[in-house]
Parts: sequence; C-alpha cells; structure tokens
Amino acid sequence: MAKITQILTCPTLGAYYYDDLAALQEKPVPEAARYTAPALTPGFQHIREPSESLAVGVVLDDGTIGWGECTGVAFSAAAGRDPIFRSQEAQITVQELVSPILLDQTILDFRKLALNLESIQTAVSEERLLPRGNRGEKISRRDLLSAPGRLLTDKPRTEKITHERPLHSAIRYGVSQALFAAAAQAREMSLAELICGEWELPLPERIVPVHAQCGSNRFQGAEKMIIRRLKSLPHALVDDLTEHLGDDAVQLIRYTKWLHERIQELGAEDYHPTIHLDLHGGLGKIYQNDLGKILGTLYALEKAAHPFPLRIESPLIRETREAQVDALATLREYIKFRKMKVKVVADEWANTLEDIEDFISGQAADMIHIKMPDLGGLQNTIEAALACKNKGVETLLGGSCAETDLTARISAQVALAVQPDLILAKPGMGIDEGISIITNEMIRTLTWLTH
Repeated sequence: MAKITQILTCPTLGAYYYDDLAALQEKPVPEAARYTAPALTPGFQHIREPSESLAVGVVLDDGTIGWGECTGVAFSAAAGRDPIFRSQEAQITVQELVSPILLDQTILDFRKLALNLESIQTAVSEERLLPRGNRGEKISRRDLLSAPGRLLTDKPRTEKITHERPLHSAIRYGVSQALFAAAAQAREMSLAELICGEWELPLPERIVPVHAQCGSNRFQGAEKMIIRRLKSLPHALVDDLTEHLGDDAVQLIRYTKWLHERIQELGAEDYHPTIHLDLHGGLGKIYQNDLGKILGTLYALEKAAHPFPLRIESPLIRETREAQVDALATLREYIKFRKMKVKVVADEWANTLEDIEDFISGQAADMIHIKMPDLGGLQNTIEAALACKNKGVETLLGGSCAETDLTARISAQVALAVQPDLILAKPGMGIDEGISIITNEMIRTLTWLTH
C-alpha cells in the first residue's frame, strides 16, 4: 500500500499576471503604467504583478511523485476571493502545516487527505479595502491622462483585522492536485479515470468544447478564436471602463457588432459560436447597479450579436454574495419577462462550493464559471460541477490566465471526467498556447482510454 514519504516544494512561475481590479476600475490606468502604479487592494505592491505559483510534489515509497501547483487567479482579492498568493509564504505554510498531516499516510486515502486540508485553520492578520465614495462616476479624458499621478497620492482607506481562516485556496488547490496525481500513478491510471471511479461517473467518450479569453487583445485575439472555430468566445476584458464600455456602453455594443461581422467573414456557414463577454461588473459601475439600465444594454448587445447566441458574465458586482445572488436572479427575471435570450453567467462571489450552491438554489445564473483555484481542493470543483449538472445549470470549468501549464493539464483531466459544457483555455493570454495545452491533453487521454 503506497505511503507518502516526502513532500517537495519549489516556487515556480505563473503564466500571466495578478491585476488589482479595484484600482483598474477606480480610474483608467494605461497598461504601460500598471507595472509601477501603486495598488489600492491590500497585498498588491503594484496594480499589475507577475503571477506566482508553488509546485508541490507528493513522493510515494516506491519513488513515484505526484505533482500539483498552487496558484491564484488574476483578479485576486476581488469579490470575496482570498488575498494575492505569495509562493514563498505558501512554501513555509506547506512545510509547517501541511506536510505533518500527510507524511506516512496511504495515498489511497487521497480524498480524505484532501478533505482534511479544508479544515485546517490558520491565524492571519490582513488589511481590507474599505468602500470609497463616488465610485462609478463618469470618467473624463482628463481623468484618463492623470490617473497614474493621482494614484500616487490618493491613498486607499483600509482596515487591519486578525482572524482565523482556512488555508489559502491556492494551497488547497495545488496540494490536492498532487494528492490526486499521486493516487492516479499508484493505481496506474489517468487522473480522469481516477475521478470517474471515485465519483462513479462513466468514462469519457468526447473532449469538452473549449472557451478562450483574449484579455485586452480584443480584436486580434478574437480572430484567432474564430479561425480555430471555438464554440464560445472571446471572453474579452473590461478593466478600463472608458475604453471597453464608454458612455452607455457604446464601445461594448460596437465591439459586439464587430464580432458578429468578423465571425461571418472568417467562419464558414455552419460555424455558429456563442459570443461570451465577461464584463467584470462594468455595467454595474457605469449605471450604479441600476438593473433597468443594465437590461437595456443587454437588449442592445443581444441585437448586435444576433443571430449568434449571447452570454454575459458578471454584468455587475455587488458588495456581498447575497446581494450578488439577488441581483442576478432579479436580472434573469427581467430578461425572461422581456422574452430576451441572453444568458447570465455567474463568476464573482461564486468562490466556494457553498457559494455555487447558493447561486444554483437562488436561480441566479444560466451558467456558472467554476474558477478552480478559488474553490480550493479539486474535490470541491468536481462536486460543484456535478451540482450544476444535477440542477440543469450550465458550467464553464475555468480558472485563470495566471495559472500554469501543469494546472491547465490537470483541469483538462477533471473536465474529461465531469464533462462540463465548456472548459477554459489556459494558462496565459496568448490564446493559441492555452487552446493547445487544454485540447491536446484531452485528446491524448481520450485516445489512451479508447484504445
């Protein structure tokens, strides 16, 4: 019976950046200035920083190693998420708190061990950003040009609190990957097979359709996705309310019209993708969370996208999970009343299995973006995906561009097992690379299972 003899750790590199969403949506900050501009959200040094990761290796007594990687998401600390992930701090935590409870344990108890990680509590002292007045005000050209200088002097209001919390979600994410991977090796099977066996799921017979994100590379990136005939695209990005939305969201409507035209120009007649736009709460910002005005923009976007289906992710972000669930549920009622077809996707505040269950029971989403690093242990992602399927809610098995090649391949294995509606191409924002990593991992595994 294979036992755990050692836990290896080493800092590694994330594939993109951590961005301070609060600072970006406070006032426009040119991309070139983000690397040096001071942040608003506690824990960030600058508005944009390279993403970090920590590799964790679970060594078995036969010498095999199961690897996982701890990493966070691009918009860390936003909408109830854990603070920005620091690999050196996490390395100490894994060595001091995690290793002792894993050593000498049998790897066949991997599910129990991963569950035990969820119950570990650690005392932390952290700063929290207090609400600032006048957010969501109209932004002038003068604001745009003077934003970096103003951020140097306009310090955010924070409060410092000490409390106990679970291990950082990134740690639980990475260590659980290593446990699952080591268990799969011990049983001489793929990770997808291991999950199917443990959760009594049928072995996969098809790969999962891929959804990609282009970030601020809104035009060339979308064209890459169209050429590759992705089923869902382009995610896009709203971190500059002036450039990406504009007054009354006119820039976003124009962009949607451009997507519609480009799909027809580059795609064949049988290519009919869904236009999926992640607004990161942008409409709520420019309309002060007025659902009537948001509904009006969704109607305009739906007309611009026609005949292609439209999904809108996080049209607004409220202050709490409860408020977010209520707002999205009400918005869906408005959409139904107007006989519109646009679908609402929940992401922000859907950070845990319990959060996702609340969105499901509150009928607050047509689709839920399951951000795997936010959920911690892989078992939580699996349970969340199955809960959505049981209630007829669509799923995007996602995460972040800030992740790593290893976490992407593990995500592909999980996707094969639970068969969500879509899987996010990751890591990075290069588009082609993420599509290749995710798709090839699924193809190789499926080919092995078939033969």
